[in-house]
Amino acid sequence: MALQTPANGTPPFPLKQLTILAICRFSEPIAFNSILAYTYVMVKDLNGGEDKDTAFYAGLLVSAYAVAEALTAMGWGALSDRYGRKPIVLIGLGGVAISSLIFGLAETYWVALLARFIGGALNGNVAVMQTMVAEMVKVPEHEPAAYASQPFVWTLGGIIGSAMGGFLAQPATFYPSLFPADGLFGRYPYLLPNLVSVVVIVIAIIQGIIFLEETNPRSILFHSTTKEAADGEVAVIEDDDDRVDERTPLTRCQQLRGPRISAVGERPAILEEGLPVAVGQNFDIRRTSFGTVHSIQFTSEAQANTASTQATIVEEYTGPTFNFTIIMLTIALVLVAYHQMGFATLLPTHLLDAPAAPPGHLDLIGGLGYTVHDVGIYLAVNGVLGLLIQGLIFPVFVDRVGVWHSFIWMVILYPTCYVVLPFLGALPASLQSSGIYLAMVLQSFFGIIVTPTALILLKNATPSPTILGRVNGLAMSGCCLARTISPPLAGIIYAAGGSAAAWFSCGAVAVLGILQLFWVPREHVHDVVVDNALLRKTISHSEDRNRNVEHGGGNSVQEI
Repeated sequence: MALQTPANGTPPFPLKQLTILAICRFSEPIAFNSILAYTYVMVKDLNGGEDKDTAFYAGLLVSAYAVAEALTAMGWGALSDRYGRKPIVLIGLGGVAISSLIFGLAETYWVALLARFIGGALNGNVAVMQTMVAEMVKVPEHEPAAYASQPFVWTLGGIIGSAMGGFLAQPATFYPSLFPADGLFGRYPYLLPNLVSVVVIVIAIIQGIIFLEETNPRSILFHSTTKEAADGEVAVIEDDDDRVDERTPLTRCQQLRGPRISAVGERPAILEEGLPVAVGQNFDIRRTSFGTVHSIQFTSEAQANTASTQATIVEEYTGPTFNFTIIMLTIALVLVAYHQMGFATLLPTHLLDAPAAPPGHLDLIGGLGYTVHDVGIYLAVNGVLGLLIQGLIFPVFVDRVGVWHSFIWMVILYPTCYVVLPFLGALPASLQSSGIYLAMVLQSFFGIIVTPTALILLKNATPSPTILGRVNGLAMSGCCLARTISPPLAGIIYAAGGSAAAWFSCGAVAVLGILQLFWVPREHVHDVVVDNALLRKTISHSEDRNRNVEHGGGNSVQEI
């Protein structure tokens, strides 16, 4: 396939290919998030009923996928550089389908754990799909909408997956007239949600085979220059070490020197998109999204992009990479990532676990005794809350409060969402649901505000654009490691000390984050521009309003 440009010289927005890729992307969180609604009861069933270590084994099951993905993602990324993005994406989807089928048919815990590990080992799509988006977008003005599509689709798939897992698990119990106890789904009570996931993934694979186009410049040029190569006109391969900018890959790869095509190979050391969270947690400070569905730029960046589309040559930075501010902000991000993931895995466990005290009495050991149907609804609502807060509230809140103060206040207030949950058992049944929703709203609000603002501060603290890749790699690896170890560790605490101990452990880590703020140097981010991809507005914010007002500037919201 040859790369073509319209007569006016401006490539069109790649809507068709982004839609096809979004369908592939959409199928993955359906499989990932569906398991969270029933993991706890599934582990209990596989272990023969009551088991005091069920919470730990459930957490281990959640993390197994991410561990395997971390071990193989770099290899899949390298293969996509050599053989093309499309086959690797389709293989990754196939791995998720195989993993889901084995998981649904598992009759022992270790088979279920192996299924999760196989799925992670066969899937490297987290990096490859990001790279495909970068290679599809040829015009800087198209980037906000293009990059916003991926986290949006991931969140939407997670919402549907959470609800599907809750409503389709144990069908012989909840729908006995349709699924007899002695039938296939009576014998395998967790097969149905996984079977539906497999069907969705197979549909994504088929449409990907037919419609998805290759984006790897190496693969495209290889096929388009086969005749020239046979005639001796072989493209020169040269490692472009001299040109280093914010798009420089974390792992360098050789690039074909022919038509000027840039491939971005973003492969953080540890990846965690196999973890079932309400909102996608992947980020890259070299991009303008900062893990959100928006495009966020410092004013200087926005002005530079408006003034010129020419590539800017940046001098190589020779100073220290990780200064004190970068290290402290990274630690703050790691602490948030740990207790944030702890909440995501403890909530369904606490909801599903049987109460250890009579209704209306304080229960610091057991759970609330809800069904998988109830948990599916709560998790789906949690995903909707995350999407609404990120799309509608985040840009307005940061505009009013400022980047630095948003970060500080969210860290300070974060422990409150963990204080509510241990005492829900003492409430009347009619009020428990309100308490659960309150905790979810607080968790979503704090988490969705604090992470992007911390990333903005991290980028602002980086001394040169040429080292953004290394700074991002440190932050991403630390956060992903924290999210990977959080589920089993929180499960150990739950199994050993009960539900209150597990929630208070998350609260303790959040309090540690407050204490750590004393060592975080204040970063002055005077002005950022948020391109709200959902509302199609640009929101400009300045932390020093008085200064801007005096000069006739200030806060502005403009339609674009």
